[in-house]
Amino acid sequence: MEADVSRSLNTLVIGCPKEVAVADAEAGGWIGGFSRVVRFEVGSNSAEAESTVSFVPFHGFSSFVKSLHIKFTILPSSRVFNLILSFPLLEDLSLTADDVAIDNGDSPDEPPTVSQPLTPPMFTGSLHLFLNQGGSLITRWLLSIPAGIHFREFTLTWLHAEDPLLTMAVVEKCSRTIETLDITCHLRKPSPFCNGAGTDSLLCFLAKSVAIDLSKATKLKNVVFRPKSMSVKWITTAFRTTIPKLPELGQISIHVPYSPGIFDIKQSNINVYGGWSDLDRLLVQFWESCCTRPKVICTALFGGRRDMEEFVEYLFPELTKRGLIDLAELPTGRLGVYNPIVTIT
Repeated sequence: MEADVSRSLNTLVIGCPKEVAVADAEAGGWIGGFSRVVRFEVGSNSAEAESTVSFVPFHGFSSFVKSLHIKFTILPSSRVFNLILSFPLLEDLSLTADDVAIDNGDSPDEPPTVSQPLTPPMFTGSLHLFLNQGGSLITRWLLSIPAGIHFREFTLTWLHAEDPLLTMAVVEKCSRTIETLDITCHLRKPSPFCNGAGTDSLLCFLAKSVAIDLSKATKLKNVVFRPKSMSVKWITTAFRTTIPKLPELGQISIHVPYSPGIFDIKQSNINVYGGWSDLDRLLVQFWESCCTRPKVICTALFGGRRDMEEFVEYLFPELTKRGLIDLAELPTGRLGVYNPIVTIT
């Protein structure tokens, strides 16, 4: 019966990997019964349990796994990396964590040893990273994989000054394959001084940096930028220096944060919304040269469409005047708590 069930499974979701691993050992290894799973999701919101969890029972339990999603409070670096490398046909990888911990005395400069030959091509789908701390460690290890990475889609949330550099490294490594780049620059209200940590260090980096160079990504077709409110300058600079070199780029999406009442006070938000007029003019030039309509997406919990249209018109007067904006509404929602123990579909 178990074998029949495993053949029909597509997704396995485990929310308490430590408890499941213990149960697997006591039951004589039932995890291996899910040998036809294609999508594997594993996560926990207990930092104490995560510090001692063993992923060995999950290593390569299904040779058909193509999509791996890992979500933890604190990501145990080498144990998770070894788990990633245990699936020889892995295409899509998603990592979400508040922090990445160096475990088992590993050196941050040396990735764990690959325990088995990797079957190319691996990592040909999507890479999604939301790592509040320590993202550079996992990214460097991914970049060092002997077989290489060949992602077609890359989604990253910028939280620290190192993140734009990680973007550059991944784009360069996947320059012949990457087609979609999706970047969220998560800037909250900055302090008056750049103290080298978190939001402030990222804001300082964006103010001083020239651009992220996308010109090597010759296959890039779709760019999605979620700049929040204070980080638009880097987009303008990146577009100005790279758009002429990306002949296949056909879709540009700009996400604009909106909340009711913001239109009434926007005149006083010079520092917050400065630089949007430059982006407006640049997107018009892009339209004139490539005939690609920019898509502006208003992210809002609630609010009238007309208010959103007026807000977008304020930020993009030239695009609005020419009727070139495809305005889309995308309501935001709360992130759900990752709490399933085991879910199979």
